[in-house]
Amino acid sequence: MVSGLAAGIDGAVHQGCLERKGAPIGVLGTPLERVYPRQHAHLQAEVGERGLLLSELPPEASVSKGSFALRNRLQVALACAVILVECPLGSGALHSAELAWKEGLPLWVVPADTGRTSAEGSNALLARGATPLTRPEELLTFLGSGPLELPKATPQQAPETHAEETRTRKGRILSAIGRGTSLEDLCSAMESSSQELLPHLLDLEASGWVVMEPGLFWRLR
Repeated sequence: MVSGLAAGIDGAVHQGCLERKGAPIGVLGTPLERVYPRQHAHLQAEVGERGLLLSELPPEASVSKGSFALRNRLQVALACAVILVECPLGSGALHSAELAWKEGLPLWVVPADTGRTSAEGSNALLARGATPLTRPEELLTFLGSGPLELPKATPQQAPETHAEETRTRKGRILSAIGRGTSLEDLCSAMESSSQELLPHLLDLEASGWVVMEPGLFWRLR
């Protein structure tokens, strides 16, 4: 989990990651020896001990508002997807979102009440094609188990049979993608859930067969 250790959702997700025995990454807009906001002193120390703290600024360097905007590109570069929970127009989080668009990273937005000015910026991204995130399971399925998940016991299956089934499923997925399709349409064509298809799609992407564009739209490479 990568974030900027800012007040609000940043701090909450870092704390949640630590509670689940994860190893979060904090990208700072200050030198490593400084803490901002000050109430995150204990949290920043724990992230540094159990995860990783990053900063481009040398010790005792001066900090400006632009320092936090510059660190956004590092957060996006380290991420495999960008999630916005709630932000107003003019928020620094929107800068990260724009970087994600340019890099072709998946951009997820948690929808909020349209009457809240604190969510005008994030809600506007939904109109541009960002993927709405309404259930945590959707994100967990997309990201996968991660490197720290404990192994689970699975029923034994003959290696040849499993490999053949996987090759057949991936071939059908490639045929269904055709000139390009959304994840929703692909699920309909394959008569499968997103939970079933996403691991295969990510494998195909890693192998260079397909490319994912913003909005969970897939096309052949």
